[in-house]
Amino acid sequence: MSGMFEPKTDKAGRKLAQTQKELKEKKKKRLTAIIIITVLVLVSAVAITINSNFIRRTLHVVRIDGTGFTAAEFEYFFHTEYSEYSEFMSQFQGMEGALPNPSRPLSEQVFNNETGETWADFITDMTLTRMAELVSLNNAAKAAGFVLSQEQLAEIDDEIAMVELQALLSGFPSGDMLLQRMFGTGMNEKTYRNIMEKVSIARHYSEYVRASFTFTPDSITGYYNEHRNELDIFNFRMLDIYIELTAEDLPDDEDDHETAINEAIAKTHEKAVEIAHGISNEADFLSAALEYNGEDFDTDSTLLRVQAGRLDINISDWMLDDARTNGETLVIDAEYGSTIVFFISRDNNEYRTTGMRQILMLREHIDPMEFPEGENDPDYIALFLQEEELLSDRAEYVLALFNAAGRTEQALIDLMEEHSDDTTEGGHYINMTKFPYQSSHIQTMRVVPEIEDWLFAGGRNVGDSELIYTEAFGYHLIYFTEFGDYFYSLIAEDRMRTRDHNEWHENLPRGTAVKTAAFILVHL
Repeated sequence: MSGMFEPKTDKAGRKLAQTQKELKEKKKKRLTAIIIITVLVLVSAVAITINSNFIRRTLHVVRIDGTGFTAAEFEYFFHTEYSEYSEFMSQFQGMEGALPNPSRPLSEQVFNNETGETWADFITDMTLTRMAELVSLNNAAKAAGFVLSQEQLAEIDDEIAMVELQALLSGFPSGDMLLQRMFGTGMNEKTYRNIMEKVSIARHYSEYVRASFTFTPDSITGYYNEHRNELDIFNFRMLDIYIELTAEDLPDDEDDHETAINEAIAKTHEKAVEIAHGISNEADFLSAALEYNGEDFDTDSTLLRVQAGRLDINISDWMLDDARTNGETLVIDAEYGSTIVFFISRDNNEYRTTGMRQILMLREHIDPMEFPEGENDPDYIALFLQEEELLSDRAEYVLALFNAAGRTEQALIDLMEEHSDDTTEGGHYINMTKFPYQSSHIQTMRVVPEIEDWLFAGGRNVGDSELIYTEAFGYHLIYFTEFGDYFYSLIAEDRMRTRDHNEWHENLPRGTAVKTAAFILVHL
């Protein structure tokens, strides 16, 4: 039987084998097709998601000392850094042209021709430095247990609300759309809030540390005395005496040309010295200035008040001499001729700052240019005098109300809403000084001379009040509210605090910024 079936079995076996081979090939092709389709799907998915907002808001492109930053976050800091750099450079004449073309990617524009560094590279380096500083401050705050107060958190909420309002006013569908226009496609409110929290923690913790330094009165006085040649205020007048030489007076010959200029300079110097010898007091100086240049003479234009550290190098040594007294003069030479310097006084800032409230009654503005003869036009003069009389009547009326109410600070406050043109909250001013001092944390202010003279008059007391007329504004009903710190103490402590804060800041540990493989997500 087996013999009968052998030929059939061989033939069937070959057919089965062939069938199996064909099935195997089909299975292989099908598997290959499945793999190819899967790969294509994955590639398509990667192509779709690699630039998606979700990935750009979640995948870290930079790591600094344990803190990761996404592409959206990095681009925020990059845009901010570039904007601040551009704004800074634009302040200097001629530097606008040194900035890149805003219509082209920064990565395609060379910043340094020698190294090949692009503008994107340059701004990126600055951005990473700023981000490392941010991380350093946040880590220090965390280690110290510092957290934002409810008020500080509310500031962030207000910032977000302002974004939404700005988006609405600018025609954007949402705040997210405005943020994306400003800082890149991956930005949204959640990411922006996260950034604002980091920035707020860094700023407020830094301010907290700065405020934590303490100084004794003796150390403050000692610091000021040590730096008085930087901090004292000098009051002086200057009168320029110009070379009396025109282009027509100069000979064509080059040697004669130079000789003529030197002779003119010498004559100008001699004239300045002669004028200076006739000056022994401030009245003499003003008379000499009026006689020399009556057309352009202005009493205020010759008067200068300068902090010692900002004195011109040509007069600083002379000014800083402790033997200097009122009435002394100095003649210095310049390209335009010579200058007479008249010394008035050196102020060591040993007086207390003051505070005041005011009801301001502004003069009605009348433009003399609207009249045929300007300020000399009879109609202008008549209208001006009429408005001055109305203003005077208004001021006397308000003063009468103030007197009737007891001349108290509260009485002044009660009258403000109806009668004051001052837009300052409560009409309240503090840290009033004879010289404006500004730093990143303190700002004092000067007022017009008429009010300054009253504020710093000897014997002034809290509760004093006065109706004062100023040519610049009109009438001011003033109430003296307070004495503050001594001005020299305020300056010295501010500088000491800044010194110690800078030292603390410089010694903070800073991690190194490391770009991850995902940095390709960043758009520069």
